[in-house]
Amino acid sequence: MIRHLIALATLPLIASCVAPRSAPPTPAPAPVRPSATPAPAPAPVERHAGDWSYAPLTPGDWVFRREGAVSTAMFGVAGGDAAALLRCEAGTITIARAGVIPADISASLNIRTSFAERALPIRVVPAAGRMLAASLPATDPLFDQIIYSRGRFVIEATRQPPMIVPTRPEVARVIENCRGA
Repeated sequence: MIRHLIALATLPLIASCVAPRSAPPTPAPAPVRPSATPAPAPAPVERHAGDWSYAPLTPGDWVFRREGAVSTAMFGVAGGDAAALLRCEAGTITIARAGVIPADISASLNIRTSFAERALPIRVVPAAGRMLAASLPATDPLFDQIIYSRGRFVIEATRQPPMIVPTRPEVARVIENCRGA
Protein backbone atom coordinates (compact mmCIF):
# COMPACT_ATOMS: atom_id res chain seq x y z
CA MET A 1 0.00 0.00 0.00
CA ILE A 2 2.88 2.32 0.70
CA ARG A 3 4.06 1.72 -2.80
CA HIS A 4 0.73 2.83 -4.10
CA LEU A 5 0.86 5.97 -1.99
CA ILE A 6 4.36 6.75 -3.21
CA ALA A 7 3.27 6.19 -6.82
CA LEU A 8 0.29 8.47 -6.35
CA ALA A 9 2.44 11.14 -4.68
CA THR A 10 4.98 11.14 -7.50
CA LEU A 11 2.29 11.42 -10.21
CA PRO A 12 1.88 15.21 -9.84
CA LEU A 13 5.64 15.61 -9.97
CA ILE A 14 5.86 13.66 -13.21
CA ALA A 15 2.96 15.63 -14.72
CA SER A 16 4.67 18.90 -13.87
CA CYS A 17 7.68 17.87 -15.95
CA VAL A 18 5.67 18.15 -19.18
CA ALA A 19 6.24 21.43 -21.00
CA PRO A 20 3.18 23.73 -21.08
CA ARG A 21 1.38 24.08 -24.39
CA SER A 22 2.32 27.22 -26.23
CA ALA A 23 0.11 29.19 -28.63
CA PRO A 24 0.69 28.42 -32.29
CA PRO A 25 3.04 30.90 -33.95
CA THR A 26 1.30 33.83 -35.64
CA PRO A 27 1.69 33.89 -39.39
CA ALA A 28 3.91 36.57 -40.82
CA PRO A 29 1.96 39.46 -42.38
CA ALA A 30 1.62 39.33 -46.14
CA PRO A 31 4.05 41.66 -47.88
CA VAL A 32 2.50 44.90 -49.07
CA ARG A 33 2.70 45.20 -52.81
CA PRO A 34 2.83 48.66 -54.31
CA SER A 35 -0.26 49.19 -56.42
CA ALA A 36 -0.60 51.21 -59.56
CA THR A 37 -2.19 54.58 -59.04
CA PRO A 38 -5.90 54.08 -59.64
CA ALA A 39 -7.55 56.07 -62.40
CA PRO A 40 -9.60 58.96 -61.06
CA ALA A 41 -13.24 58.07 -60.63
CA PRO A 42 -15.66 59.83 -62.94
CA ALA A 43 -17.27 62.88 -61.44
CA PRO A 44 -20.71 62.03 -60.09
CA VAL A 45 -23.80 62.91 -62.07
CA GLU A 46 -25.93 65.50 -60.32
CA ARG A 47 -29.13 63.63 -59.50
CA HIS A 48 -32.57 64.98 -58.73
CA ALA A 49 -33.26 64.37 -55.06
CA GLY A 50 -36.63 62.87 -54.26
CA ASP A 51 -39.37 61.60 -56.54
CA TRP A 52 -38.81 63.27 -59.92
CA SER A 53 -42.12 61.98 -61.29
CA TYR A 54 -43.96 64.63 -59.25
CA ALA A 55 -41.34 67.39 -59.25
CA PRO A 56 -41.94 70.60 -61.20
CA LEU A 57 -40.88 70.55 -64.85
CA THR A 58 -37.94 72.60 -66.06
CA PRO A 59 -39.39 75.81 -67.59
CA GLY A 60 -39.70 75.67 -71.37
CA ASP A 61 -41.33 73.76 -74.18
CA TRP A 62 -40.38 71.64 -77.20
CA VAL A 63 -40.18 73.05 -80.74
CA PHE A 64 -39.86 70.85 -83.84
CA ARG A 65 -37.77 71.78 -86.89
CA ARG A 66 -36.99 69.85 -90.05
CA GLU A 67 -34.29 70.85 -92.49
CA GLY A 68 -34.02 68.32 -95.31
CA ALA A 69 -33.32 64.92 -93.79
CA VAL A 70 -32.43 66.37 -90.36
CA SER A 71 -35.18 66.51 -87.70
CA THR A 72 -34.65 68.37 -84.43
CA ALA A 73 -36.75 68.85 -81.31
CA MET A 74 -35.39 71.68 -79.15
CA PHE A 75 -36.40 72.36 -75.56
CA GLY A 76 -36.11 75.77 -73.95
CA VAL A 77 -37.76 79.03 -73.07
CA ALA A 78 -39.16 80.98 -76.03
CA GLY A 79 -36.60 83.46 -77.35
CA GLY A 80 -33.69 81.77 -75.54
CA ASP A 81 -31.08 79.20 -76.45
CA ALA A 82 -32.00 75.52 -76.48
CA ALA A 83 -31.53 73.89 -73.09
CA ALA A 84 -31.93 70.38 -74.53
CA LEU A 85 -32.42 68.76 -77.91
CA LEU A 86 -32.99 65.54 -79.79
CA ARG A 87 -31.60 65.55 -83.31
CA CYS A 88 -31.87 62.88 -86.00
CA GLU A 89 -29.24 62.68 -88.67
CA ALA A 90 -28.54 59.63 -90.88
CA GLY A 91 -30.26 57.09 -88.60
CA THR A 92 -28.55 58.35 -85.44
CA ILE A 93 -30.25 60.34 -82.70
CA THR A 94 -28.23 62.74 -80.62
CA ILE A 95 -29.64 63.70 -77.26
CA ALA A 96 -28.02 66.79 -75.75
CA ARG A 97 -28.36 69.39 -73.05
CA ALA A 98 -26.71 72.71 -72.38
CA GLY A 99 -23.78 72.65 -70.00
CA VAL A 100 -20.07 73.14 -69.47
CA ILE A 101 -17.75 70.63 -67.85
CA PRO A 102 -13.99 70.66 -67.28
CA ALA A 103 -12.07 68.88 -70.02
CA ASP A 104 -10.07 66.79 -67.55
CA ILE A 105 -12.95 64.69 -66.18
CA SER A 106 -14.91 61.84 -67.65
CA ALA A 107 -18.55 62.75 -67.71
CA SER A 108 -21.84 61.10 -68.48
CA LEU A 109 -25.35 61.96 -69.51
CA ASN A 110 -27.93 60.12 -67.45
CA ILE A 111 -31.43 59.64 -68.87
CA ARG A 112 -34.18 58.56 -66.47
CA THR A 113 -37.62 57.49 -67.63
CA SER A 114 -40.47 55.80 -65.79
CA PHE A 115 -39.18 52.51 -67.26
CA ALA A 116 -35.41 52.63 -66.80
CA GLU A 117 -32.30 54.68 -66.24
CA ARG A 118 -29.32 54.80 -68.56
CA ALA A 119 -25.91 56.47 -68.34
CA LEU A 120 -24.31 57.47 -71.64
CA PRO A 121 -20.76 58.71 -72.21
CA ILE A 122 -20.86 62.27 -73.47
CA ARG A 123 -18.93 64.45 -75.81
CA VAL A 124 -18.94 68.23 -75.91
CA VAL A 125 -20.35 69.83 -79.06
CA PRO A 126 -18.87 73.37 -79.15
CA ALA A 127 -20.64 74.33 -82.38
CA ALA A 128 -24.03 73.77 -80.75
CA GLY A 129 -23.57 76.29 -77.94
CA ARG A 130 -21.52 74.04 -75.64
CA MET A 131 -24.01 71.16 -75.59
CA LEU A 132 -23.19 67.93 -73.76
CA ALA A 133 -24.28 65.19 -76.16
CA ALA A 134 -24.57 61.44 -76.60
CA SER A 135 -25.53 59.66 -79.81
CA LEU A 136 -27.27 56.33 -80.28
CA PRO A 137 -28.81 54.45 -83.21
CA ALA A 138 -32.45 55.42 -83.76
CA THR A 139 -33.50 51.83 -83.00
CA ASP A 140 -32.13 51.95 -79.45
CA PRO A 141 -34.87 51.05 -76.91
CA LEU A 142 -34.02 54.14 -74.84
CA PHE A 143 -36.00 56.26 -77.29
CA ASP A 144 -39.13 54.10 -76.87
CA GLN A 145 -38.72 54.49 -73.11
CA ILE A 146 -38.54 58.28 -73.53
CA ILE A 147 -41.67 58.39 -75.74
CA TYR A 148 -43.71 56.23 -73.35
CA SER A 149 -42.36 57.65 -70.09
CA ARG A 150 -45.24 58.92 -67.99
CA GLY A 151 -45.34 62.48 -69.26
CA ARG A 152 -41.75 63.37 -68.43
CA PHE A 153 -38.16 62.22 -68.35
CA VAL A 154 -34.99 63.46 -66.67
CA ILE A 155 -31.76 64.54 -68.32
CA GLU A 156 -28.92 64.62 -65.81
CA ALA A 157 -25.27 65.34 -66.50
CA THR A 158 -22.04 65.54 -64.58
CA ARG A 159 -21.84 68.79 -62.60
CA GLN A 160 -25.08 70.14 -64.09
CA PRO A 161 -28.46 70.71 -62.46
CA PRO A 162 -30.97 67.99 -63.44
CA MET A 163 -33.56 68.84 -66.10
CA ILE A 164 -37.06 67.35 -65.86
CA VAL A 165 -38.60 67.79 -69.30
CA PRO A 166 -42.02 66.83 -70.65
CA THR A 167 -42.50 64.10 -73.23
CA ARG A 168 -44.26 65.76 -76.14
CA PRO A 169 -45.19 64.87 -79.74
CA GLU A 170 -42.15 66.81 -81.03
CA VAL A 171 -39.85 64.27 -79.34
CA ALA A 172 -41.77 61.31 -80.77
CA ARG A 173 -41.74 62.89 -84.23
CA VAL A 174 -37.93 63.15 -84.28
CA ILE A 175 -37.63 59.51 -83.25
CA GLU A 176 -40.22 58.34 -85.79
CA ASN A 177 -38.61 60.37 -88.59
CA CYS A 178 -35.25 58.85 -87.76
CA ARG A 179 -36.66 55.33 -87.88
CA GLY A 180 -38.21 56.01 -91.27
CA ALA A 181 -41.81 55.80 -90.07
